[in-house]
Amino acid sequence: MSGSHSQSSIRTLLADDEAVALHRLRKLLSVHPIINIVGEVSDGTAAAEFINGQRPDLVFLDIRMPGFNGFEVLQGLVHKPLIVFVTAYEEYAIKAFEENSLDYLLKPVEPERLAITIQRILDNKMNGVDLLQKIGQLIHTTRVQDPIRAVPVKIGNKITFVSVDDIIYLEARDKYVYIHTHNDQKLVDNTLAYWQERLPSGFIRIHRGLIVNVVHVRELQRYFKGTYIVVMNDAKGSKLRSSYSYADEIRRHLLLSE
Repeated sequence: MSGSHSQSSIRTLLADDEAVALHRLRKLLSVHPIINIVGEVSDGTAAAEFINGQRPDLVFLDIRMPGFNGFEVLQGLVHKPLIVFVTAYEEYAIKAFEENSLDYLLKPVEPERLAITIQRILDNKMNGVDLLQKIGQLIHTTRVQDPIRAVPVKIGNKITFVSVDDIIYLEARDKYVYIHTHNDQKLVDNTLAYWQERLPSGFIRIHRGLIVNVVHVRELQRYFKGTYIVVMNDAKGSKLRSSYSYADEIRRHLLLSE
């Protein structure tokens, strides 16, 4: 997968759950020596972990994948690479991608169209942060901007509401998301990435499966390799372990030094 690459090569991740599509894209990219494929993943969760951990320069990102979809992957990123969407579905606002200076490839990827993409990557003077900001603007055009103040919880035929102020942390576990209050937990709809977008700024992601309410953090204990044990002020003093991928996010929000 990797050969001799110059220092100017572009470290690239391929993210697609279709083996045939991955094989085709890898083969087409092999004629572009500037592209150094450093990883391949088949679901959104693995894509987010790889991007935050390995920090590639470029990602060819499928939109429909298990785990997180392509949009949800972007929302959970700490590292901001250049993104090229790869999709078989034209309904994903492709014209809007173009208008926002984002590139896309329709499956099956054709070599001539891929060559145009590669040239755009080389010519593009914007860095990854600029691109991710544009992606964020695109996503938010179809969503409510104001953060929520309460989370709906279905219990039988009833819907109750939990104030966000009462939420200690949110946890993704066994394909479900739970909100934890002082002495209780409740199952809620939607993904952790969805709640990360909708909750107020006082909630931060410390792990791909954990979002904490900063005002309920009792203390931090340094763990190893840039990770922390985050002790919450709920009834049982929950101890949550962060992941290295979110170390910068934690330090930034909690005003920590290196």
